[in-house]
Amino acid sequence: MKGEDILVYACCGAGKTEITYEVITLFLNDGKKVGFAISRRQVVLEIAERLKKTFPRLNVIAVCQGHTDVDDGDLIVCTMHQLYRYHQTFDLLIMDEVDAFPFKNNEVLENIANNACKGVKVYLTATPSEKLLNSKIHIVELFKRPHGNPLIIPKFIQLPIFLQYFHMFYMLHKHHKQWLVFVPTISLANQLSKIFSIFKPCKSFTSKTENKEEIIEIFKENKIPILFTSTILERGVTFKNVNILVIQSNHAVFDQASLIQIAGRVGRDPKYPNGIAIFYGNEKSKAIQECIWALGKMNESM
Repeated sequence: MKGEDILVYACCGAGKTEITYEVITLFLNDGKKVGFAISRRQVVLEIAERLKKTFPRLNVIAVCQGHTDVDDGDLIVCTMHQLYRYHQTFDLLIMDEVDAFPFKNNEVLENIANNACKGVKVYLTATPSEKLLNSKIHIVELFKRPHGNPLIIPKFIQLPIFLQYFHMFYMLHKHHKQWLVFVPTISLANQLSKIFSIFKPCKSFTSKTENKEEIIEIFKENKIPILFTSTILERGVTFKNVNILVIQSNHAVFDQASLIQIAGRVGRDPKYPNGIAIFYGNEKSKAIQECIWALGKMNESM
């Protein structure tokens, strides 16, 4: 690295976080300050735990809502908003999920990030914006997962909304697997969870969910087989053997980037490289078409 900013454009599950370990080590060995910024609080906590295991001798701290008592350490992992604390601090600032809310198209947060970094920025994303792709920045592409298997291409099933629910219930009953069922609204996630809990253990998971960490842990431990979720779980959190269904995938809340991220939840673990990904919709939107095309192109480049 010669001091230039870098975009790591890698498919979901390619190991973007792991790719940064060598450069983190390089900067830390030179006595430099390193930060790792992420859009979402939940992902900050998960990445911090992964970095603690990778760098057990370092003081790795998470700085986000509910974790601000200590804001300095050997390696700082924080939300984009918390970068305001670090004026001209980082010689290396790794920024994950730069295409996600709230960082996406947010000039205030961009300025805060630029102010926090006095050296090199590394951007990580599976779905970069056209603005980032067309900027004068060095781009590293990686469209292959470590296990070498192709990305899962979602199957689109065109049905009226009420039949989407029938087919969803059929799939959840037929296949005894772990499922993330993505829906366009918080209220729908809660409603479906209440209805389906009559038949199987399940939970809803949205931005309004209070005990997020607890639900994530019991889902990872396979104590509940189904989560009805909003787009909050489209990225960041990794599950070993999960399958996905998307209700009303042609809804405006599901853009191309969101759908690529959702599909990217499936087949990440080397022990479980395959899985089911279904997009339901009463029409095949442009975002759905672009998602399926983009994933196919990534597979072709392997």
